[in-house]
Amino acid sequence: MLVLSNEEIARLLSIEECMAALEPMYRDVAEERVLFSPRVDNIVPNPHPEAYYAFKHMGGTWPAQGIQALRINSDVVTHPLVAGKPRRVKQPLADGRWVGLVLLFSTETGALLAMFPDGVMQRLRVGATSGLGLKHLAREDVQRLALIGSGWQAGAQLAAALAVRRFIEVRVYSPRRDTREAFVADALKTYKTKIVAVDSAEACVDGADVIAASTSSMVRVIEPRWLKPGVHISTIKTQEVDGEVLKRCDRVVLSNRRQTKHYDNVMQGTPNVKAESTGGWWNDGSVRVDRFPDLADVLSGRAPGRQSAQEITGFMNNVGTGLQFAAAGAQVLKKAREQRVGTELPDHWFSEDVHP
Repeated sequence: MLVLSNEEIARLLSIEECMAALEPMYRDVAEERVLFSPRVDNIVPNPHPEAYYAFKHMGGTWPAQGIQALRINSDVVTHPLVAGKPRRVKQPLADGRWVGLVLLFSTETGALLAMFPDGVMQRLRVGATSGLGLKHLAREDVQRLALIGSGWQAGAQLAAALAVRRFIEVRVYSPRRDTREAFVADALKTYKTKIVAVDSAEACVDGADVIAASTSSMVRVIEPRWLKPGVHISTIKTQEVDGEVLKRCDRVVLSNRRQTKHYDNVMQGTPNVKAESTGGWWNDGSVRVDRFPDLADVLSGRAPGRQSAQEITGFMNNVGTGLQFAAAGAQVLKKAREQRVGTELPDHWFSEDVHP
């Protein structure tokens, strides 16, 4: 059984490799050759003020690679206001750290093959998903990218966008000036593209060909008036847009229309819980969600990508898909074994000699 660190995964898996790993998986999704394990959050009270405890699990089965993935998170969650808007924030209360793990199992033998933290792979698989959407929905001649958000996920959104299009300028906006300026300074160490921090969302999106939201916001961060002919927008969570924004789009593609939104299993009397998925454009009837294709439809040729330079297109990362960890995990495991990366532990520690 192989144990890998976030640092090792970052060395083993680039954003380009992650996109390449996801593409055949999505084609198998279209052919119904995979299984999803939908996300469930068990939510109970927590002694810290304004917080609750959430245990999340999600996964997926990809027989073509012989991999079953299970992702689990053990979190203390709060919903603070940032610039007047509620955010979903996980608190690092485990000695200043967070707890998230991915386990990979063999569908041939049942054995546990690998275990690693979810952080880097989570970031890459979300970025890669948006990158595939941008690849098929954004104009070929896009020049300016507006990035709303400057946190952990925004870095992978930037990497994916630059991997599939040749932007000449990237503008970055988030409410905290120090955070967005630090993000830009760090990005300029890697990319030669012009990347600048700006003081308002309006300045960020002015003249942008692509508007990418990458936030923890629980309310809309993309405004309908920003959507001009030819623009492409993307989100990493459903709450970053609403029905008004989607109605402005000529073409919308979901990350996954086949898996239901995650389920909050809340213990009665738990304080501080704000419903994230029970009501919104995805299920309140304000938008005909059933008419939207998903990424598997586009990659398999069942649905078209962008059809004209004037179309307003949108890619909505509408639901977390544990199956992506099977695809990215299979690629990482293959490279780790080839390069002898990681720490091997005895298999018998993770199996038993009695019939369970």
